[in-house]
Amino acid sequence: MSYSRININNFDVLRVLFAFTVAIAHLIELSQVKTFESYIKFFNTRLAIDGFFVISGFLIAKSYENSKSLKSYILKRVKRIVPAYTVVVVFCALFFYVISTNSFSDYFFNIQFWKYLLANLTFQNYLEPCLPGVFENNLICAVNGALWTIKVEEGFYLLLPLFYFLIKSKKVNINILYVLIYLSSIIYFNYFVSVDMYRIAKQLPGALAFFTVGIVLYKNFNFFIKWKHYLIIPCLLVFYFEQYIFSLHVFKPMAYGFMVFYLAYNFRWLNNVCKYGDITYGVYIYHFPVVQVFVYFNLFNNYNPYMISAVLLLLVVLLAVFSWHYLELRFLSESRKERQRQLLSG
Repeated sequence: MSYSRININNFDVLRVLFAFTVAIAHLIELSQVKTFESYIKFFNTRLAIDGFFVISGFLIAKSYENSKSLKSYILKRVKRIVPAYTVVVVFCALFFYVISTNSFSDYFFNIQFWKYLLANLTFQNYLEPCLPGVFENNLICAVNGALWTIKVEEGFYLLLPLFYFLIKSKKVNINILYVLIYLSSIIYFNYFVSVDMYRIAKQLPGALAFFTVGIVLYKNFNFFIKWKHYLIIPCLLVFYFEQYIFSLHVFKPMAYGFMVFYLAYNFRWLNNVCKYGDITYGVYIYHFPVVQVFVYFNLFNNYNPYMISAVLLLLVVLLAVFSWHYLELRFLSESRKERQRQLLSG
């Protein structure tokens, strides 16, 4: 595997694109601005999230193999995810009292407040997505509806060492394992969609097909790089027919996963677009509560909705940049900090 070649990619750009796709889709949905509704077809949150999962499969497999130990691997994952996540959950819990319809005692001594904190800090956002008296007149009361994917990511991070253990112990052939995981994920997803339980279908078992494709792309990097221009057309065709003609979910994770890989390893001029900071995580975890606050203050109706949207997105970017440089980066490894310094000086 050519490690110098594998590290030169557009994954940062793709993740930023996916993050803004989710953010703008939520803006359109939550703001309920009629003139925005026609744009929603251009911002498919499901494809954006699936793209995140493919990239995670690729990069986390790489991170695991480059880790000195299981402890080192887990610490890297915790340091990358938990600090900013904890800040956004706790900040919203404390400061949204200001916009709550509840009194001080009815807010902070309300069991819903503590249930929100406990559920969200343990990545179980679905148990209590709302705070007492907050966003009651918005479309939904959820403080941060984007956080549900974090528990899916965390679940994958924990499963990955198990996959490697099974392969290393030679109890399972590597190719058989990937096929079994992929097929199980496809069956799980399609079953729950068939019984009209999409919210269950999209959880970790249903998402494993995309993670697995990311791992396979990483483990067979040289093969896919060599044949990328020959594989992209068949993948585009398979994706188009399954996504837009037959509404299937069988080969789509493979096809879409390779499309993400192809974009990551072409168009070299995009390689250093994100050299000033990885704002992906910040955009993803901060945008939802910001949109909810803007809706709460009725800003989309009182002012030009396009201007307000631009201000909102700029604010999210500023929060993400601040978060990256003053919160997220400080917890990362020295090698990651050095990489950031090299990008800025390059």
